[in-house]
Amino acid sequence: MKKSRFAGLLIAMLMLAVAVSGVAVAGARGSPNFELENGTGRIIREIYLSPAHMNEWIYQDELGKNVLYPGQELFLDFDPRDNVQYWDIKVVYDNGDEEWWYDLDLFRIYHITIRPGAIASIDTV
Repeated sequence: MKKSRFAGLLIAMLMLAVAVSGVAVAGARGSPNFELENGTGRIIREIYLSPAHMNEWIYQDELGKNVLYPGQELFLDFDPRDNVQYWDIKVVYDNGDEEWWYDLDLFRIYHITIRPGAIASIDTV
């Protein structure tokens, strides 16, 4: 009985190690893919991203015709050929107000929870 319990625990630990290493590899592989969570308490109507060195928002609205409700998450997947590490994010709320988050290292970040006042909780590799 003790051996089977130990084996089960060992298998669970190995599965956890594989899952954690998968997240680390995804963020450290040099491709800026991440989850954006709406922690603002407001409905987001538009999301724009741009390399930090640009003076304009060069990418289209990431939501299209959708909205991001409070508590919802959106996975943003980039083309690795962009080869840009630091990004800015702009959101437009349903009433037209805007907020910005600057110089986010998306080669290391895999989850961002944006909060009111341009504050963010960031999970990195």
